[in-house]
Amino acid sequence: MPVSFAKITKGATYSRQALAELWGYTSFHAIARGVVTPRDDNKIVLFVTEEKQSSAEQYADRLTGGKLEWEGPTDHFGEDRMLNAASTGDEIHLFHRERHHTDFTYCGRLAVASHVGRTEKPSHFIFKMG
Repeated sequence: MPVSFAKITKGATYSRQALAELWGYTSFHAIARGVVTPRDDNKIVLFVTEEKQSSAEQYADRLTGGKLEWEGPTDHFGEDRMLNAASTGDEIHLFHRERHHTDFTYCGRLAVASHVGRTEKPSHFIFKMG
């Protein structure tokens, strides 16, 4: 299902439920992962939480200025697609929040600035805004 950002405002906050409704999903569970790749669409949507629940995987993710330092998921989902986004026309979008159980702020589009691929642990990415 294609995802539209026409009604998404940079700097505005959104709950997963509100985004799910806006994008036509029946529940927020469809976008409950940290990396979401809507079917038949050129979007990659990152949901990044800096202070995670103690029971969650403790990825080292930091948004500072116009740069996101991010550890990819342990299953490496979507990594190849993100690395090739510039050449394939895929768009990477960022929703960020400081603390779990709060709404996400839409930060805009990202581009991969650097990447260290790992197999035994999460890969490390640096994204730049823009």
